[in-house]
Amino acid sequence: MACRGSGVQIPSAPLIKMNISFIKEILNQTKNLAFSQFFIAVVSLLQVSLVVKILGVEKYGIVTLIVTLPTLVFRALHSKNSDVTLLTIKKGSPVIYSFVFDFIVGLVAFLICILALNSPIKSYFGINNLDFYIVVFIVSRIFQTFSESSKAWLIKEGSLKKFSILESLSVSIRFSAIVILISISPTVENYIIGQTIYSIFYGVASIFIMKSSIQLRLFNYSDFISYVKTIFPLYKDIRFNQIMGLVPQHFDVIIVSIVSDYSAVGIYRFAKRLIEPVNYIISIFNPWLQSKLSQEDTSFRIKGFVIRFLFPLVTLVIFSYIFLGKIVIELIGSKDFLISYEPMIILLFGYSFFLLTFWIRQYLLFNNLIRFHTYGRIIYASSFILISLFIAPKYGYNGIALSLSIAMVLQKIFEYVIFMNKLNQ
Repeated sequence: MACRGSGVQIPSAPLIKMNISFIKEILNQTKNLAFSQFFIAVVSLLQVSLVVKILGVEKYGIVTLIVTLPTLVFRALHSKNSDVTLLTIKKGSPVIYSFVFDFIVGLVAFLICILALNSPIKSYFGINNLDFYIVVFIVSRIFQTFSESSKAWLIKEGSLKKFSILESLSVSIRFSAIVILISISPTVENYIIGQTIYSIFYGVASIFIMKSSIQLRLFNYSDFISYVKTIFPLYKDIRFNQIMGLVPQHFDVIIVSIVSDYSAVGIYRFAKRLIEPVNYIISIFNPWLQSKLSQEDTSFRIKGFVIRFLFPLVTLVIFSYIFLGKIVIELIGSKDFLISYEPMIILLFGYSFFLLTFWIRQYLLFNNLIRFHTYGRIIYASSFILISLFIAPKYGYNGIALSLSIAMVLQKIFEYVIFMNKLNQ
């Protein structure tokens, strides 16, 4: 009912009950994913806590740089390839073709990494010598590429519980491997070996969970070539899209290492890891939303989801970080990491806006408008570079955090304008 004479609208009890019911319905549909991502977030933060305490700030900065190059290359060539697979299997293509394509892309990414690490740029990634354990780590990333095909199939089939189990179990293996190895000997090598075990397990488990659906007898070379030609335009669009996103999301660490030292890299990376639970929240709803869109659920309305669910959620996230941030930093890290609070809050500004608008990408993807998300990524990357060039030398990691947040907001504003003009009609 309305408060007379005040002009302020007070929600009535039935409206509040309807909203609570709406939230409960969404939580019920995403409970498996929510539990999985909550588990992953807790384990990941616990892993960060133990790693920074055992390795220290400087070594943590070094391992961050070492994993950056393989991450950049593999994500540039393969990240979000589940989107390509999802759209192809929706049209009836055998999933075996996607797995073969994963392997080929992974092999190409491996070769690019080896070439890059045999060039002078390797010093920017904390690598002086291309040791055997680093080569094995890069090989393991080929196995991890198989996870994209499995994700797509499980989302299409609505098997979100299996999807959650695969994600949670893989993260558990990573946590156990890294913590056990660096506890035995706190070295950079043992940390990388732990990451290697995780990548191999993730890839093998992705195949195992799909073994009944991967039918080798359906593979035909000529049909596979036709499959590649068919998917290549979409694959190319998504690749360019991902590359544009990688510039600010991974080169930020490199820029910090250039304008400062390994300790600053560790501080900034720690702040960024603390803000990653926002990404885990998005990871809960991305597969759920993709499943609804792939099944053409006509009862779903995005406006209600944003206003009645995302707004309250984002508000809760912001207040949690502001009031509990320093406590969490000391709990997970130590007093040496309290200076991570400032870059963390700056990053929160951009990540919260991203959480509020993450759904736009899925609508663009399923309406063959993914190119506009790519244009948004171009805005994201270029604005990040321009802003960071001016403020990073003076403000260090705080300047990088601010550049990243502003760039994220500019990207999502552009995408929202596209959504309103082309889809919200």
